[in-house]
Amino acid sequence: MPAEGRPSRERLALRAALLRLTPPLESVAEDVLGVVSRIDLVARDPDGAVTLVLTAGAGADLARLAEGLAQCAWLAPRLSDWQQLAPHLGLASERGVRLLLASTRFDDRTRAAADSIGHERVSLAELLPRGDLDLELRPLWEAPGPPAPRPLLPSRRSGTGFRTGLHD
Repeated sequence: MPAEGRPSRERLALRAALLRLTPPLESVAEDVLGVVSRIDLVARDPDGAVTLVLTAGAGADLARLAEGLAQCAWLAPRLSDWQQLAPHLGLASERGVRLLLASTRFDDRTRAAADSIGHERVSLAELLPRGDLDLELRPLWEAPGPPAPRPLLPSRRSGTGFRTGLHD
């Protein structure tokens, strides 16, 4: 097989690492031409939800996050076409497209931006080499779930309160 048709060693290791996540992600497309650049992997979870997977080198993670969001916006309207072409993949296009960004190190700005977008749309995972052809993906936060209850702040009663109930 020609070199350009073979998956790279890194992509093979990444595919294996995706299968070890909870829930596992199965690669359905690799090295896809997206908006203006290539998408490393398009994966699906056991329920059919689609996750776009990008890797970023140290220092390139913030730019890659922006690129990943653009790629998600590009891919989302095309999922119904993919379902028609390959119904056996069982893609749940109605659930939209999530982004999983993997990097050896994340800038604080990338973490803050991903957090503000929401864990249901963007996940960050540390990419840890475990050997010659093995990688580990360590999610920076757990899969989305119900929000934790917020603690109620005790009321402060003092004579310096504003009319709105705010205190200085």
